[in-house]
Formats: sequence, C-alpha cells, structure tokens
Amino acid sequence: MLANIHNRIKEHAKVKNTPRWVRHPKDYIQDKLFIRTKNKQVVNLLFNPIQVMYWAEKTKRDIILKPRQLGFSTLTIARFFECVINEENVTAVIIAHDSDSTLKMFQAVQLMYERLPEGKKEQLNNGRNKPKYGNKKEFFFQGNNSRIYVGTAGSDKFGRSQTINYLLCSEVAFWPNPEEIMTGLLQAVPYDGEIVIESTANGVGNHYHQTYEDAKKGKNNWTAHFYAWFQHPEYQLPLADGEVIEYDQDEQELVERYSLTPEQIKWRRWKISEMPQRPDRSKEDVFKQEYPSNDLEAFLMTGLPVFDVRKVMARREHLEKLYKERPPLRGNFIYKYHNDKIVAGSIKFVPDPNGFFTIYEPPAERVPYVAGGDTAEGGIDYSCGQVLNNMSGKQAAVWHGHTDTDLFAKQMYCLGKYYNAALIGIEVNFDLHPVKELERLGYRRQYKREIIDEISGKKQHKFGFRTDSATRPYIIAELVTIVRESIELITDITTLDEMLTFVRNEQGKPEALAGKHDDTIMALAIAHMARSQQSMQLQVEYEEEEYSAAFGRTGY
Repeated sequence: MLANIHNRIKEHAKVKNTPRWVRHPKDYIQDKLFIRTKNKQVVNLLFNPIQVMYWAEKTKRDIILKPRQLGFSTLTIARFFECVINEENVTAVIIAHDSDSTLKMFQAVQLMYERLPEGKKEQLNNGRNKPKYGNKKEFFFQGNNSRIYVGTAGSDKFGRSQTINYLLCSEVAFWPNPEEIMTGLLQAVPYDGEIVIESTANGVGNHYHQTYEDAKKGKNNWTAHFYAWFQHPEYQLPLADGEVIEYDQDEQELVERYSLTPEQIKWRRWKISEMPQRPDRSKEDVFKQEYPSNDLEAFLMTGLPVFDVRKVMARREHLEKLYKERPPLRGNFIYKYHNDKIVAGSIKFVPDPNGFFTIYEPPAERVPYVAGGDTAEGGIDYSCGQVLNNMSGKQAAVWHGHTDTDLFAKQMYCLGKYYNAALIGIEVNFDLHPVKELERLGYRRQYKREIIDEISGKKQHKFGFRTDSATRPYIIAELVTIVRESIELITDITTLDEMLTFVRNEQGKPEALAGKHDDTIMALAIAHMARSQQSMQLQVEYEEEEYSAAFGRTGY
C-alpha cells in the first residue's frame, strides 16, 4: 500500500514538472503540415521569403493583393487549419471563387490532415482514426469540437446562422455580387476573429479594388498588403560569364525605381518571352498583369475596361483633391405647382449637401447648354441627367438619384430652365413618361430623332433618344474618344467611377460590371450626341422655339 502511495506521488510530480505545451503556429506548420508541389511532390510547407514577410505583418483583418504563385492561399489555409486542429470550439471557413478552386483548396486541407501524426488524428477524433464528415467539403473534429469548411462564393450559404472564427475569402475580385456575399460573412465573424481577403486584381472600381484602396487610405478596418514579383528571390536568372545586360527605357526605370539587379531583369525578359500574345495586350502587358511591380500596375493591367483607365484614375485623383478644398454645390430644385403646371419664375435652387443635383459650373449668361437623361430601368437603377456647356462640351452639372419618373421629368424641366432653356434629350427605350411629361409641362427644347412613318413612309420627328444596336456603340465610342483626348471635360467623380467599372463582357459588348451602374455614362453619352441640335455659340438673345408636338400615330 505504501508502495502504491509512493508511485502516485511520483506520477503527480512527473505530471507537475512536465513542461506545458506551448503553441508555435509557424513552427508547427513548417514541421507538421504538408503540401503538394507543382511537380507532384509532397513536401513540408516551408515558408518562402514573401510568406515570411507577410507572417510578420499579418493582422486580424488583412486584404492581400497578390501576384501569381506566391502561396498566400496555401499559407492562409495552413494557418487556419493549424488553428482548427489545435484550438477548441472554433470554425474556419474558406471560400473560393469557383468550383475548381474549391476542390483544389479542399484537397489541400485533406492532404494536411492525412499527413498528420496518427496520435494527433486519434486525439482529434476521440480515439478514432477518421474524422466525422458533415459533407464532402467539411472536416469536423469531435475531439476538440472544431471544424473547417471549404465552399464556393455564391453557391454556398455561410455565416447566416453560425459564428466564424477564421475566414479566408479567396479571389474576391472574381466573385459574383461580392458586396452581398461579404455582408453576410463579415457579420458572422466576431471582433477577435480573423479574416483574410486575398485576390489577384481584376480591373478597377469593383468591390475588391475599392476595399483595397480604402484600406491603403485608412478608411476602413482592413490592412492592405502587396508584394511585388521582384521580392521573390526565385525570380532571377544567373548571368553567363562576361554577360552584360543593356537596359531599355522601361527596364532602366525599373532598375532606378526598385534597385533591380541584372539577374532580375534577365528573369523578367525570359518570363515576358513566355507570355502569350493577345490581340488587346502585348506580352509585356500580360507580364505586368501576372507579375506587377506595384499595386496600381496590378489593377490597371487587368480587366477589360472600355475607357482609358489611367486617364480616368488620374482625373479622379485630381478632382478628389480639388473638391476637398472647394467642394461643388449640391442641392435640389423647388418650385410652385399650379393647375398641373410648374409656375413660371418659381423655380429655385436650394443648397443641400444631400441633394441630388450637383453644380460644377453655374449657368452663364447667353451660354447654350444641353442635357442628356437616362431613366431608371424598372425603377431599380438610378436616374441621371447630365448638363453640358455646349460651347466647351464640359460637364456643368449632374442630377443623380432615385425618384419616380414624373418627378425626374420635373427636375429635368427645372434644370433645363435653370440652364438657359437647355436642349434636353432623354432616353425613351424603357420609359416614355419623362419625355411625355416634359411635353405636357410645355418644355419646348427637346432632342428630336428622325423616324420613318410606318404608314405614310414619310419622315417624322419624335422627342427623346432611342438607344439601339446602331446608336449605342456609336455614342459610347464617341465618349471613349472624349475621355481619351479631352478628359478635362469630365468634372463629376461619380461619372468617372462608373467608367472604371464599365467593361467589355465575354462577347465584347460594353456594359457595367455585375452590381454596378452605367446611368451617368449613358446620360453623358446622350448629352454629347444631342449637342448638334443646340447652338455652340453665345446666344444674342434667348427666344423659345415655337411649340410643336412631336407625337404622331406611330408613337415613340
């Protein structure tokens, strides 16, 4: 009996003196977790230099702009997997942008689990060798009540009824409707949870680009990370004996700006030579897309923008600084209404910082103006009115907001009167009401298009602009030229923002990205199209045209 007591005392002392296991996630990942390489070998996940840099800089809320093949997705999967197998009661969620990527990421998780020591597997599964699967994209470990999911953006519903402790959102720039998906996800992660958003660039102006740019400016809770291709030590080639690299102009600028070595320039040349030639991009442009030197280059070289992104962004940056010091005047028009008409002389502009109307150039005496209008399709989009100084072609004012079509017509009536009886052209594709309402109110300067009467075969003039397969490409092409050659004519930041997300789809048709708008673009394009029907010289004296109806039996 005394011997048993003595043995127990020795066991207690041994347990008491055993060093407590302390987690070292970085060491654990490199020692215990495995990955499959490009040449199909299974090896320990040893950090590359850029992964080491990121590990030292990571926070609870990271947004990573990544060049190709630097291993951020793999590293983050490993980091969150380590948390799941070594912490209790936690949930990690990994979301990819498509089904193929989802499968690859889940296979990475499977490999990490399969290569764990057998004792660790038994510990995670209450003495069993296999974990409980909730479905084919999930690992649930009963031993510590922790789990990890892998899903696809848009097809899996995460975050609506659970807490997510670790969240990886991969290739967010390619997600469908990222704003909607991210809203649900972010609400599921507590304050002390960790989130990583990572993606290669996919054009500018989209949700990912805006979030990244706001992070750089300190406008949100994210920390922005970017790592250039030349920060990776593998991206260089040794020089042959006596080999001397003579730089071209672009290479010289890179050397001076980033202190690149001849070995890095040699690698860059070799990689460019491997790049595919595209009709819309040179091999060097494709290299800049895949291996950018800075974050601006990463965004500018991706996507299929219709407008000159460099000029649009430079103009936007200039206006943002200008309006910070001298903001444009915003407000709304008020008027008196009597006998179903707007009372002449009652129209007033009332300043309001939340108003729908923004003035960049107040009306000047005798100057002719023209306005283009785009009405909300089905009431789900914005309505927009763009006002141009018809002598210079410069944006003078913009009306932009949600309202009923009859109220939009009344606001267009007011802005037309305010700007020296401006010529007004409103699109009539989806809604005739604004054009009819302007006529009912007695507005005499509307854009007229020419049509052929179906019965008589004679030419007729109808109010309003119709956008079709012939006119739409033309007015957009005209606006593309204006942006390329005369970007100083654009004064509205919202218009510039829409230009950044106006791209060519897979069929080559120009359109707004999913979830974005093009109302300011179409209104501006219509305004420029209508300029030919308005004077481009100072008016000696304004006289309203004789009223003539533009409705006939053929309608609009």
